[in-house]
Amino acid sequence: MPYAAGSNMSKHSFFCLSIFLLPFLSCAVEEPAAFSVYGSGAQLIAYSKAAVAGTINFKKHDKLEYNFIPGSESFPLASLEIEYSFSGIPSGEILHRCQLVFESEGEAWLLPLDLAFVKADAGTDTVFHYAIPVPHSSERRFSISLRPLPEGSPVYKPPSSEPFVFQIHSLELKGRWFGFYKNTINGKGHVFVSPFVYAREGEGLVSYLIDPPADPGLSAFYMPVPYNKALTNGEHYATLSVDRENVNTVVLFGEKRITALPAQGGILIEGVFFPEEPFPIVVSGPVNGLELRYSIMPLFPRPIAADPGLVLQFQPEKWRDRRYEVFRWDRFPSLLIFDTADYAVQSRLFKRLAFFVEKAGFRGRLSTDEEIAELHGWNAHDYKADDLAVFYETARLEDFPLLREEIELREILLSEGIIRTGSDGQFLGSSGGIISVSRESPAYLRSLFMAHEGYHGLFFIDGDFRDFSRERWASLPRQGKTFITSYFDYQRYDIKDEYLMLNEFMAHILQQPASRAPVYFGETLPRRVEAASPWRRPALGEKDEATNSYPRLASVFLTEAQAFTAYVNRRWGLSGGRVWLVQ
Repeated sequence: MPYAAGSNMSKHSFFCLSIFLLPFLSCAVEEPAAFSVYGSGAQLIAYSKAAVAGTINFKKHDKLEYNFIPGSESFPLASLEIEYSFSGIPSGEILHRCQLVFESEGEAWLLPLDLAFVKADAGTDTVFHYAIPVPHSSERRFSISLRPLPEGSPVYKPPSSEPFVFQIHSLELKGRWFGFYKNTINGKGHVFVSPFVYAREGEGLVSYLIDPPADPGLSAFYMPVPYNKALTNGEHYATLSVDRENVNTVVLFGEKRITALPAQGGILIEGVFFPEEPFPIVVSGPVNGLELRYSIMPLFPRPIAADPGLVLQFQPEKWRDRRYEVFRWDRFPSLLIFDTADYAVQSRLFKRLAFFVEKAGFRGRLSTDEEIAELHGWNAHDYKADDLAVFYETARLEDFPLLREEIELREILLSEGIIRTGSDGQFLGSSGGIISVSRESPAYLRSLFMAHEGYHGLFFIDGDFRDFSRERWASLPRQGKTFITSYFDYQRYDIKDEYLMLNEFMAHILQQPASRAPVYFGETLPRRVEAASPWRRPALGEKDEATNSYPRLASVFLTEAQAFTAYVNRRWGLSGGRVWLVQ
């Protein structure tokens, strides 16, 4: 079949047959179709009894003719999705000698009779949804008819003992999409598929391609994507989602390669991350479906859904605002990620929050710009919903003058449901939180900060993760706890806040791979403490003068790093030093 791997015919000749249509013949019947037509106000006028019923008996070779009148929905690029099934069991001869052809406005499309390449064959237990790309959302005439294959051969006439009937169940105009996916609805298998999707095998691996043509004759069917420029609010672009198994998956956009590491669940790649020439899009590895959908760029500062690995790669030249860009963590949508152009922008957004939420001697009160001007905040940030709400509620009650960026942040938090307002106008925490990194950090620190802050975000939203961290903290040997508490005190954290201590303990361990824990906790941090605060030396324990390190600390925190890494890998497919799946 043309939509399966191994076809020896031109894929474009199968999916878009350039033919001239004969004028529609007048029929005695002209009434609404009996099957469902979705969309507000949409109508479908049928021109025969068979068309009203939406059936073609393969023995009678009926031709169904319609006039589709769309409702209020309108799409810049659309797909007309036909839901249909077959009754009776088709023979291989039917599948090889007959074809169902959809014709409209000078173009023709083959309706699949089977979909073996997505492991869904025709039969009484399969319902097909075929999304035919159409260039506009206006009124259109179309027909569906049975034709011989190959051209010129007689139409196959099955015997009476082998009835085979095509049945339309519904029609719906939707936004343009390409790909395939499967679902079970009311106990029956449903397969959603479009043209320009193919399967191929090589070296024991199945790959799927999405490759719409870009030639002038079919330009209306091409999906535009904004490339290599700053995004414009409301601009059209594409989104690729892949429903995959728990294995390594490789996505190729022309010359660009994106690897998605093994984990449960799918992956989502917004069109803003596509290269200039994305087609063909090739997805290698076991997948249950893939969809390229037509979308509209959200108005800034509405977040762009993204894996943290894509956030690290995204170039500031494409940002919607030159100061910062806002993303939503695709796997954990209650967490927002802010990437800032530099530390100055980041400070205007978060510095006062850092002192209010975390800094000893400042917590719980709003510091003036002059008071903290010469003090260091952080080079990366994380805040949970409740703390954000308390910060803004305090500012409201005190009528405190906030910076422009702090007000923008408040409006983003309200819009995205991280904080909310109560009946008397007070700010309340809702769910989730925010994390932030900056472009001013060098690449190796951006990765480390993204891991550190990302794990803070997961700590905010996941009770089981917090419980696990609390268990590890409770069982931490005394020397390890004494040292890390002294270090956090040196860093000006409020060590009396147990929640804060648990959160920082976990994040400092998981911000790098477990293999680096002995050096980081046995050498790097102790030397930093020794140099800045010699009086804290007793908290470090026994030193190995030959190596200038603290072997006991190295051993204790290696054990912790291995335990935490095993947990996050089992839970989310993550690891020490990595909160992203896409790289």
